[in-house]
Amino acid sequence: MHIETRAELLKLSRLLESDEGSLDFLDGQDLDQLARFRNTVSSFLYAQHQDSYQRLAGISKLVPTGASAKLATTVLGSVLAAGIASELPADRAIKLADKLPDDFLAKLCIHLEPSQSRSLLAAMPDKIVARVAQTLLTMGEHITLARFVAVIQPSALQAITATVNDGEAMVMIALYLEDKSKLDTLLGLLSEAQQRATLQAATDQALWPAVLSLNEHLNTELRGRMGNMVAEQGETVLNHILDVAREQSLWTNLLQAVHAMDNQHQQAVVNLAKLKEAAVMESLVSTVASEGSWDEFLTLIPLLDQAHLTPALDVLVEHQPAALANALEHAHDSHLLGFFGHLPDSDIARMAQAIQGHAASQWQAFAERNSDAHEIEALRNL
Repeated sequence: MHIETRAELLKLSRLLESDEGSLDFLDGQDLDQLARFRNTVSSFLYAQHQDSYQRLAGISKLVPTGASAKLATTVLGSVLAAGIASELPADRAIKLADKLPDDFLAKLCIHLEPSQSRSLLAAMPDKIVARVAQTLLTMGEHITLARFVAVIQPSALQAITATVNDGEAMVMIALYLEDKSKLDTLLGLLSEAQQRATLQAATDQALWPAVLSLNEHLNTELRGRMGNMVAEQGETVLNHILDVAREQSLWTNLLQAVHAMDNQHQQAVVNLAKLKEAAVMESLVSTVASEGSWDEFLTLIPLLDQAHLTPALDVLVEHQPAALANALEHAHDSHLLGFFGHLPDSDIARMAQAIQGHAASQWQAFAERNSDAHEIEALRNL
């Protein structure tokens, strides 16, 4: 099961109070549709009790703050208190939060519906948010923390990340983010030491499927910086990442990461001995063809030494020659020209033969579009 699908099903099972793994039959469903379904169910469940929450919130406003806090912890409990809090004016809720124990607030946050408490969470003072976040971290409530990244103030998020030294926790929070566009902000707030700890946790805790999956949501600068840090972990780690990319069909994510690295680290990754293995290269090319990520793949071809270029060409011209037609249809012409221009003289004839046998019409269109390109002269004349 894809790592992000597993994360989404875990969030859904928590909402439905079902056992972890009980919803595995939904594997294969569209990830966005699963998330929309979960949000719909969450809103429906809240709406069933909203009238009660509103009435209790009205009563709470008539009771002194201290008494309301005592009532919440001794009578109402965290589930009911969460619903009431969402219906309170922000200033009243903040006064109550300041009188409630951090462990109770943390349990209350587990049951808060973010869509109903956005204004409350945005108004909550940084010191309270940071304290409760630390309690949630201690409880291992990464899903709860991830739900609120998009709704708390940036200053509150910064206050939280400044104290997080648990790399595993940061990976899990990132994985469970509701809005992955916030991943740049979250990881960008980390110091270099924290970023390295996060990547080290991926190695120590076998979290590379999550980290590799999340890579596509990073901006190029952050992707490259963290990619360089990964490459510095050495060949053993990089080989494991290749295995993860193959097992989880995350080759495109890996190519994007390598593409953003500096040249020195790119060379280290693309010339790993493992990439000379035919089965590994076949898996890579197959994924590139199915996902149309030729541009990321072809731009790295010139970095391959001869020992790695030959297996790549073997796959393209002998094992998966139909992929050439796919490349000619979907890759940017400039990247294909760079690829063809990089071909050794000894491989030009077999490349031309593979094209003629499996991609003749696509080649004709490509050659007409690039009639003045010297990089394809040798192929054109065969």
